[in-house]
Amino acid sequence: MAASLKGIDVELKNYLYRNRLPDIYEALLTGLAIHCPEDPFQYMIECLSCVEHFGYGILQWDAFVVDFLKPSHKSAIVESALAHLFNFDDSQPTPEMIMQAYSHYNRGMKKLGFDAWMRYHLYKRRKRMENERKLIKAATYYAHRKMRLALHQWIEWKNFRLGRQCMAHNIIENVFHKSVTYVIFGAWLQVTLDARRTREYFEKLGRGEIAEEDEPFGKGTGEARDDIAGMDREDAVLIFRHLNLVDLSRCACVCRAWKEITEVPNLWRRINFSEVRNSVTDKIACKLLMKSRSYVTFLNLRRVDSVGWDTFKVVSECRNLQDLNVSECIAFNDDLMKLISEGCRSLLYLNISYTNVTDGACRLIAKGLTNLSFLSLSYCHKVTNRGLEYLGSGKGAKRFVYIDLSGCHQLTALGIKSLTVGCTGLKHLIFNDFPTLDDNAVLEVTRHTKVQDVSFLGTQFLTDDAFKSLATIKSLQRIRVEANQLISDTAMKLIGKLSSNLTHVYLSDCQRITDHSLKALSACRNLAVLNVTDCVRITDTGVRHLMEGPSGPKIRELNLTNCIRVGDIALVNIHKRSQNLAYLSLCFCEHISEAGIELLGQTHSLISLDISGCACGDQGLSALGNNTRFRDVTLADCNKVTDLGLQKFAQQCKDINRLSLAHCRNLTDGAIKNLAFCCRLLNVLDLAGCKLLTDQSVQYLSGVCHYLRELNMSGCILLTDKAMRYLRKGCKNLRSVSVLYCKAISKRSVQKMLVSVPRVEWTDDEVPAHFNY
Repeated sequence: MAASLKGIDVELKNYLYRNRLPDIYEALLTGLAIHCPEDPFQYMIECLSCVEHFGYGILQWDAFVVDFLKPSHKSAIVESALAHLFNFDDSQPTPEMIMQAYSHYNRGMKKLGFDAWMRYHLYKRRKRMENERKLIKAATYYAHRKMRLALHQWIEWKNFRLGRQCMAHNIIENVFHKSVTYVIFGAWLQVTLDARRTREYFEKLGRGEIAEEDEPFGKGTGEARDDIAGMDREDAVLIFRHLNLVDLSRCACVCRAWKEITEVPNLWRRINFSEVRNSVTDKIACKLLMKSRSYVTFLNLRRVDSVGWDTFKVVSECRNLQDLNVSECIAFNDDLMKLISEGCRSLLYLNISYTNVTDGACRLIAKGLTNLSFLSLSYCHKVTNRGLEYLGSGKGAKRFVYIDLSGCHQLTALGIKSLTVGCTGLKHLIFNDFPTLDDNAVLEVTRHTKVQDVSFLGTQFLTDDAFKSLATIKSLQRIRVEANQLISDTAMKLIGKLSSNLTHVYLSDCQRITDHSLKALSACRNLAVLNVTDCVRITDTGVRHLMEGPSGPKIRELNLTNCIRVGDIALVNIHKRSQNLAYLSLCFCEHISEAGIELLGQTHSLISLDISGCACGDQGLSALGNNTRFRDVTLADCNKVTDLGLQKFAQQCKDINRLSLAHCRNLTDGAIKNLAFCCRLLNVLDLAGCKLLTDQSVQYLSGVCHYLRELNMSGCILLTDKAMRYLRKGCKNLRSVSVLYCKAISKRSVQKMLVSVPRVEWTDDEVPAHFNY
């Protein structure tokens, strides 16, 4: 049929295409094939009638198929399948179509060839890389095997060397242990011999076999050796630095070597005339200062009344002088201050307290001493508000860091305002013994400065308003208040809340301070020192709040003297939380028993303890000995302490330096014997009021305690001149001796003691009633 229709007329062909004869045939054939009617002719007539009625728009290949037999997914047929039979598509290929088909075929073949070549190339590449990996693996294995063999050989060599070294170490260790054993045994032997010699000395003292004039441990050999001259010059200078001016002058007369050492400039950078004020004259002071004026930086003339214009004229020539103390020099006045201000321009520290200076001196300081940072005008009663105005308007006003105005009752808030307006860099202000100081003065201080340290000891009329204004200073670190009955918990609450940098708080004899203040201060995380002496309203609860707060583990010093409501519960909290507490005072805390004192013996951070007036007996004192770190212990007025308790304490705390047993009236010579035998490093010993002690106790101390510097045996009525002789011969380092109310000691013996001891207190008056004899 296709061949018969190729040559038909064009008009006929167009007619057939226009009347969509191929679509009609396709729809009829599809319907006949699906329905398979019994009368196909009738079926075709009905279908053609539908086309005639509805038009060619319904013609599809499935137009004559009922709906339920039509496929659910119809293929998108764009052209009738019979169009080719009627030759409507004109599909005869042209030469261009043939060339395009040929090119497409060539490209396909080339692609097949290239893909085959690429697969071959990749195969060869994989084989080559695999071979390379195998070669690398083989080389690595070979290298590791070589290293393993070398390592095995090295391990064998190392084990051999370690064995040899272990043998050598064992030999050396045995030798070392033997050497250490020899050293320890030698030291032990020396200690044993010394203890034996001391014990024999004490036994002979008890039997009366040692004469009074004998030396404690025999006489010297008479040989002398100068070890200092053979020392390095720097080491010798360090030794001579501890001597005063009189001793240095004496050392310069010993020999030429010592004279050269005493002339080293480092020894004359600090000159202290106050220690030898009774021997200083204008001539001596001028001579020493002229020799050292070019390098002296520190000069102390405190209470040296025998110097005058000539000395201060030489002082003004000390151009490098930085620290000058003329406190309590009666002769010091504005004229001498003029010399200092014109010559000593480098001064940083100046103390002119207790002198006769006036506002003119303050004017000279403001004009000439522009580098001055520290100034003390305490108890200069002739300095007025005008003087403070001079200081505040001077060239170096902003350099002031520390000013002490204690005892200057004539000053008012107006003068303090003039000072603080100009001296904005002030960090330390001292207003001790200043009863006329009022709130307005403190408000001026807080308004113009950022102080870190303020002191109001003896300022009774400051109220909470003054301390509330201080709380606004964020930089405040130290505050001291004493004998103020107006400050209350309200001010301390605000200070504890705002002044988080507080480290030192001193609130002595402030009766309105209660537990609420301690609770507020516990929030100060850096609090290290707290003194609430004579604050009688503080109880165990306040101490508990303090210890449980952030500051509890950081407190290093706590003073609860005369806080009569504090008891053992407070000590329990202190023991639990005080990891850094080193100094503790519980004087006259009557509710503390021996059970609480035993806890203090287990608080191993403590170094200094004061339990004067507490109910401490032999059991508590023996428990305190468990803390071998004690260096300072005060047991005054502990009447229950006897020889047995002191013996147990002394046997454990052998390194103690300061001990007070004042008014422990049950102690006898036996207790002092044990104390002297065990505690040979004692520096300060207070035995006042121990009425049972005799000359033998002093003999025990003088024979062993060679480091003793201060001794108080006031009220020991059984002491005689023998005790003074023992002290002169045995205690060469004594600097202070107090033997008040010892009527058996003569004035002549005291005068002999003054030759070697700078300070001796003696009187033959009757024993006062408070000694309770």
